[in-house]
Amino acid sequence: MRLHLNNNFFRLQNKNQGFTLIEILVALVLIVLVTSLAISHPFSSRNDLDKEVNSLERAIRFMSDEAALKNSVIRLHFMLGKDPQEYALEYGPSDSFILPPKPEFETKTETKEEEEKKKKEQKNLNLKFNKIAEFQDKNSELPSNIKIIGVATPQSEKMQMAGEVSIYAFPTGEKDEALVILGSDEDIISIKVNPFSMKLEHQVYPLGKATEKELTEKQQEKAREIFDKWKKEK
Repeated sequence: MRLHLNNNFFRLQNKNQGFTLIEILVALVLIVLVTSLAISHPFSSRNDLDKEVNSLERAIRFMSDEAALKNSVIRLHFMLGKDPQEYALEYGPSDSFILPPKPEFETKTETKEEEEKKKKEQKNLNLKFNKIAEFQDKNSELPSNIKIIGVATPQSEKMQMAGEVSIYAFPTGEKDEALVILGSDEDIISIKVNPFSMKLEHQVYPLGKATEKELTEKQQEKAREIFDKWKKEK
């Protein structure tokens, strides 16, 4: 009887010894595989893209309300040349403030003097605007896998894909009609801003496979195609 109890004791003890080294290694390998699949999954970049589109749409709606509330010009200011790219909602002077002429966004060769003059004008304009603390305490940064490819208005001859550009809202309830295009390595999404309505339209365009070297060129080519079609509809 005593021997039988001892045998039971040893069997229970062996069961409670825990995982073997091989079992632990197998578990670690499985964790690494699952994590790798999650990171490389195509939906991860699409989720990030959708998140940024939602954030931008929220900013556009907010600036329309804020312009009437503050009785001042509000702008959604994009800093396309930064890495990572940034944007901010800012308030400026009253509605009597006269905005500078809209750039034609055309690619042209500029002299050093013209380039310096443009930078100075942009700097002076930026000084007239302040960040809306109620919306954000610092500039919004885009994740590294998402990019604002371009911003345009119906008056634009070409889409602006670099530098600084803004969309304005006014106390009258009107705002700039605009097209904003964002992209990931998998998809492109266009946001159409209506000047008299809070309605925003966005459309998804699959980008297809592209190497890292081809990606920027492919994004810009698709963005220009979307812009040209949008212009023709005006």
